[in-house]
Amino acid sequence: MFRSRQYVLELGGALVLYAVLLVAANAIERAVQPAATLKLVINLAPMLGAFAAAWAILRGLWRMDEMQRRIQFDAIAISFLGTALVTFGWGFAEGAGLPHLRAFAVWPIMATLWGLGMVVAQRRYR
Repeated sequence: MFRSRQYVLELGGALVLYAVLLVAANAIERAVQPAATLKLVINLAPMLGAFAAAWAILRGLWRMDEMQRRIQFDAIAISFLGTALVTFGWGFAEGAGLPHLRAFAVWPIMATLWGLGMVVAQRRYR
């Protein structure tokens, strides 16, 4: 699983980078009040930390043995399919008056379903 010291250090470092860039981007945007292109660059800066976190997760997956990878694959498949169904269904429900689903809501849905998928997959391969 994702318990190795190296994984914790890599992901922790990436999340710290993300948090620092997020706070800095907000502070810079408030102080400078930049124009369109610079504002976009400043707002996208925290994504460097997000990419580093994604890289750390991939490296963690590549270090796993076959059974751990199989469990993760099942969990990610459950997360992917569940998120697709939730967001697709929500899109239809917006036609009936539900509020617009912001893109920021997708990641928490995926993470929750990944966690649920882990429980399901671990029980399956006991």
